[in-house]
Amino acid sequence: MGYIARKSAHLVIVFFVLIAISALPTLVVQTDFSLTNYWSGIQQQLGQLQKLDEITYYNLTAQTDLPLLPELGPLIKESVIIFTTALAVSTMLGLFYAYFYYRSGSRVRTVLHQTSQTLEMVPDLFWLIFSQFLAISIHKATGFDRIEVAGGFAEYIRFLPIVTLTLTTLFFFIKWLTIHIHEQEAIPYLELAQAKGIRPRGLFWKHLLPNIIYRFYLFFRSNIITILSTLLIVEYLFNVQGLFRFAVYNPQMEILLVILFVIYIPIFLLDLLIEWIIPNAWKGGI
Repeated sequence: MGYIARKSAHLVIVFFVLIAISALPTLVVQTDFSLTNYWSGIQQQLGQLQKLDEITYYNLTAQTDLPLLPELGPLIKESVIIFTTALAVSTMLGLFYAYFYYRSGSRVRTVLHQTSQTLEMVPDLFWLIFSQFLAISIHKATGFDRIEVAGGFAEYIRFLPIVTLTLTTLFFFIKWLTIHIHEQEAIPYLELAQAKGIRPRGLFWKHLLPNIIYRFYLFFRSNIITILSTLLIVEYLFNVQGLFRFAVYNPQMEILLVILFVIYIPIFLLDLLIEWIIPNAWKGGI
């Protein structure tokens, strides 16, 4: 009961926070802050929630105003495909890296640690430019032209955006996993399990990994804004026909309100599901 009450209160608070964020454009009027205008904007957004089906946007291709909600479907689909695929691939690669790091000696660990630290500091924009440069170089050298370097109004581009987002999140995850592997190795229960004759593979997958998986989820949840901001950059620069690029080109308050809710509600439901699924035993020591 306490869990449900806490989550419900959290949802209500975020509801009003999202409305306040979507009304921010009204806070500044001719370079001056206007709290009165901002309050009017919040009231306008609250009223807009009662008539979401009336929200429209200007479609450049059709040269006319179209209803927002039906048009968001394909855009949401593209963003979800890129985000979930990149996240799944980077998570799997990160876990395999963590296993290899755990089984490596001190010299290999030093090289891996220094390499991952260097790559993690590389700006996201570099990977975007590098992936496009690599695709163009492959095309010039081999004639292979199946890798699109930019999308269009009627064209979808997925491969390079997924690769770019995967790389940026992968190095982000690797840094966290490396630190927590060192922390877990210092805990006596691993030494006890090793003394009982459990092999290193079993130590990692059956003991160490379950102990950090919930913490890894909390780390991901607290940094999801960083990952989504990278997705925004990827969609904008690759000209992906996705939700975030659409928000950049249609910054109206009512559209921003809908997009914020479209982004947050699935995240809230996923968080609710994971909090319910993950056994309490995995939360020990957090």
